[in-house]
Amino acid sequence: MSMWKVARALVRQCLRSVLAAGAGAVLATSVAQAGVVNGNFETGDFTGWTVTHYQNIGIATFPPTQKSHLNLQAPGQAPVTQVVSTASGTPANAPDAPGQALSIPFQGTYSARVNARGNNNRASGIHQSAQMVLGDVDPVDGKVHLRMAVAPVIQDGGHAPDGQAYFYVEVRNVTKGTRLFYTFNFAAQPGVPWQTVGGYQYTGWQAIDVAPGSGLLDVGDTVEVEIIASGCSAGGHSGEVYVDSIGPFFAGLLVSATGPTTAQPSDNVTYTYTYSNNSGVMVFNSQVSATSPQIRNSTNTATIDAVFQSVSVPEGASCTTPAVGSAGTVTCDFGSLVDHQSGTFQIVWGIPANASTTSPNNSLNHGTYSMSATGASTVLGPMVQTQVVSGATLTDLVVTVTDGASASAVGSTPTYTVVVTNNGPSPVIGATLTQPTVSGLTVGSWTCSGAGGGACQAGAPAAGALPGGGVLLDVPVGGSVTLTFGSTVTGPTSASTVFNIAPPAGVTDSNTANNTAGDTNSAAATLHNLTLTKSGAGSGTVVSVPAGMSCGATCAMPVANGGQAILTATAAAGSIFTGWSGACTGAANPCTVPAMTADAAVTANFALSATVTMTSGAGGTVSPGTSRTVAVGGSVTYTLTPGAGNIPSASGTCNGVLAGNTYTINPVTADCNVAFSFAALAVTASAGPNGAVTPLGVTNVAAPGNTVVYTVTPSPGYTARVASGGSACGGNLVGNTYTTNPVNASCTVAFSFVMVPTSIPTLSEWGLLILSALMALFFVGMHRRQMR
Repeated sequence: MSMWKVARALVRQCLRSVLAAGAGAVLATSVAQAGVVNGNFETGDFTGWTVTHYQNIGIATFPPTQKSHLNLQAPGQAPVTQVVSTASGTPANAPDAPGQALSIPFQGTYSARVNARGNNNRASGIHQSAQMVLGDVDPVDGKVHLRMAVAPVIQDGGHAPDGQAYFYVEVRNVTKGTRLFYTFNFAAQPGVPWQTVGGYQYTGWQAIDVAPGSGLLDVGDTVEVEIIASGCSAGGHSGEVYVDSIGPFFAGLLVSATGPTTAQPSDNVTYTYTYSNNSGVMVFNSQVSATSPQIRNSTNTATIDAVFQSVSVPEGASCTTPAVGSAGTVTCDFGSLVDHQSGTFQIVWGIPANASTTSPNNSLNHGTYSMSATGASTVLGPMVQTQVVSGATLTDLVVTVTDGASASAVGSTPTYTVVVTNNGPSPVIGATLTQPTVSGLTVGSWTCSGAGGGACQAGAPAAGALPGGGVLLDVPVGGSVTLTFGSTVTGPTSASTVFNIAPPAGVTDSNTANNTAGDTNSAAATLHNLTLTKSGAGSGTVVSVPAGMSCGATCAMPVANGGQAILTATAAAGSIFTGWSGACTGAANPCTVPAMTADAAVTANFALSATVTMTSGAGGTVSPGTSRTVAVGGSVTYTLTPGAGNIPSASGTCNGVLAGNTYTINPVTADCNVAFSFAALAVTASAGPNGAVTPLGVTNVAAPGNTVVYTVTPSPGYTARVASGGSACGGNLVGNTYTTNPVNASCTVAFSFVMVPTSIPTLSEWGLLILSALMALFFVGMHRRQMR
């Protein structure tokens, strides 16, 4: 994980340098640095960041929705804000994370710790401005993303909510003068998965994902991100937050949710959950768990839960749920996910009828949801908040715009399509559609058509950009209005337009996240063709930034002269991406096609895959510690580190070889499994009656290949025997000394003692005895005759 983070950081820093140098080919540059600098704090300090200390004398407006509401003052005592370094996954020291339940850093070697020991009214923050570049666009959805991981550690002082310790995150679009995101979490806040030890509360690492969409956050925009932590306003309790991996991507799992911004008691609200694996490797047993959102009741005497209504189970997944109408946790299992694989699903929760509708207690908070998988760290999703009101007329208007292209030639005449829909529950008469941004193109004539009763009130708008006051639309529930307009691209480097839809007075839009849409194309006098071909026995998909790649075996997209494209490959089930050739080379994924001054071609190679499923017992460690997926015919190597006195062993269906502490499968021809175990290498000796053996019992063997020597002492009249076969060590008994064969696996030596048999005369022996007796009788007889 650490190596992946460093490698990806280097790739993106290199990409940003290239993009910053040639940004004029895409969008005009600004004074901000290109991309977030040192967002993972791997420089070991706050390079690229500004650290500011404050004093918390009390929040002026609660709940705060912007930084000014926090009412922060000049500091009285400077808190400790620092970059902390440790081996990845090391538990934080108490009291920063009581019980050592929080592992730091999130990735790599460093994390930032903001406002450590922030009691005595201390507060602190870090902020940075950065210009968004093409590499900040996630090819999964085509949006610019700003992501980060945060982990608060806050003392619960038992104060009123506006007096508790807290942390606050805000992201502002400086270019557009808008606030894109904020979150405010305070000690004991409902709907947050707080864990408590002593007086401290903490969560695991939470992922924050800011991606409002085109028109709200675009390539070339300058954003400012700020993270603040504060102790309580009474002064006796501290609040701090760990921060890591600020940028468009971070290596690992990611889950986020979206939901309505406004709802009413007894409403059913739908949350859409997006999950993805960006760890750089395939992960196994992936799942997303979501627990009921929470809100205060109407009398503000208790926190109450939303109740489960339904879940849309994705194909190939399985979900367990509470009973309908009950609170609880929904857990959806997605199995194995290849690198860059993602998906979405929805859960419908019911708001209690007695939910509060009075600020500041009327926020339905949904922050208890997470993603986990074998081979990756568990991560929480960012909190989603829905304001619950009463007596409102709610509806959900949505606007989209596209011209179906990602690049346009100067002088070309693309047609744009704008669609406004109404998801209900209320019809809308007189919604206002505005066009606040037109850049790099001239707008021609319009058409307007409706479906399901939708219509432009005054018919098609006049030619040219929409007037400042916009045009009025009637949109029934389930209906839509489609407008098209012709255009001429003037460039010189981009062509863009933005639309906004707003309900009339008396109607509240329940989801403001989909009220703005934009379309931005790169522009140039000349376009070049980028062709993609997929090759190999495996299969998969390739997506591009800018968007445009969507194909079977072969496809192409236009790219503006001097422009770049970023390609991301995702293997299908049973396949693995093995690398690029052509204008992209190597196995780095994603790859960047350099500035194009001519047509270019790229080949994405996919192979059939095989998975080595690995398990390991106690007594040692295995690296890597997860199952592995490789191309059929490839190899997998595990390094085993036994505990003191232990010896590793391997079993299973893989055709691997264990040599010392290294286990290698070469080649991997099919799915297989291997189980590693660690135990002392020992010989166990046992002995029956009528003799003695030294030593008896278990004798540890210092190293493979050594032997064990036993002294064997049979009782008089007895002799020793040694069992063979099964788990027997084998060896040699010479006189009273038994020496085992070289011991390479634990084995046994079983001694028994048997009576020495009495000799039974043979036939010849009997003949000699009889002959001797007869001769004796003969001589006796002869002697008697002579005596006569």
